[in-house]
Amino acid sequence: MINMAFKLSLIYITIYGGIAAFLPYLTPYLQQRGLSYTQIGIALAVNSMVALISQPLWGFFTDKYLNKRLTLLILLLICSLTVYSLIFATSFFYILLSIIVVIFFQSSIIPIIDAYTYEIISTHNQIQYGRIRMMGSIGFAVTALAVGYVIKQYGIYSSYIIYSILMLTGLYFVYSINFKPTVRIRKASVQDFIELIKDKRFILFMISVAIFNIAMGIHSTYIYILIQNTGGDVSILGIIFFAMAMSELPTLFYGDNIVKKFGELNLYKIGVFLFGLRMFINSLISSYMLVIVVQMMQSVTFAFYLLGALQYINNITKAEVKTSAITFFSAMIGLGAFIGNIGGGILLEHISIFALYKISAVISVIAGVIVVILKRYETKNIVKTTTIIR
Repeated sequence: MINMAFKLSLIYITIYGGIAAFLPYLTPYLQQRGLSYTQIGIALAVNSMVALISQPLWGFFTDKYLNKRLTLLILLLICSLTVYSLIFATSFFYILLSIIVVIFFQSSIIPIIDAYTYEIISTHNQIQYGRIRMMGSIGFAVTALAVGYVIKQYGIYSSYIIYSILMLTGLYFVYSINFKPTVRIRKASVQDFIELIKDKRFILFMISVAIFNIAMGIHSTYIYILIQNTGGDVSILGIIFFAMAMSELPTLFYGDNIVKKFGELNLYKIGVFLFGLRMFINSLISSYMLVIVVQMMQSVTFAFYLLGALQYINNITKAEVKTSAITFFSAMIGLGAFIGNIGGGILLEHISIFALYKISAVISVIAGVIVVILKRYETKNIVKTTTIIR
């Protein structure tokens, strides 16, 4: 069990480290290529749209034909190779094409490793997801910080070499996992997928996730613009992502206890509303030092949102479609990010970054209100069920 937990920790460290070498520095890469705010918004929106399409596809293929371990090996290998296309892309078209190829394979890695971890936890009860996921935050934090300085010294392309090495290392650790479920899970049927998308709780929750990630997409994509407008540079971006990831650690370490205390939907709701507050505070800041400080709220915003969301999805879905459910969740993240990316880019041509962050705060509140409605719907159904039983 300890060996299994250790291997999972190494997988999360390397995979999240790889992503930290890629995603946070995509906006500076696009700026360096001379793209306008609108073009950057389009490029990042394409990023999100590809994820929206590819994640359910990989989830379906994994549940129906493959297995989680094999899918991860395929995705990690291809990502480690295709990332180099960004170095040689010169025109806007080829930059878009390179992003599409990389994201088509990369975007499904996190939801599938999460689903794989939950499957392993089902037979290794002493392993806690929050503590395993915490190692991903450590990998992300350390890599994001280090890559920021490496880029300053050696240029943006150095981040893609680091990304490739970390993805190949993650592939090795996934390959080393020797896990076989004690209970054989049947392959999902078409009816299983139909039941999933007909579940009102699941759909309402996914709507909230998509709306919330409009705000998240705006923040993750355009925080670099906020840093620039408050006196910082690209090295500050690494510090901010380091601070955000490190702030998550206590929450993730005690994740199981926090979820049990508040309940998954309540935890999600708290995280979403506090994120709205965080975005509003960002809109008032005039110093990049204060931007860094405010991002420490990541511990009670994103971490609460993530723990609550994954636990809720795990609770309301059948074992046969868990991979599909989690990849659908990630697809809704992509849909929200798509709207946030392209909408944010267009808006930035006409309004300030500070006004954009105020809009992001309002969007977060709307996502929280939808979860309040979902909570009431569940309570109402519980009351009806209890009445029928009596």
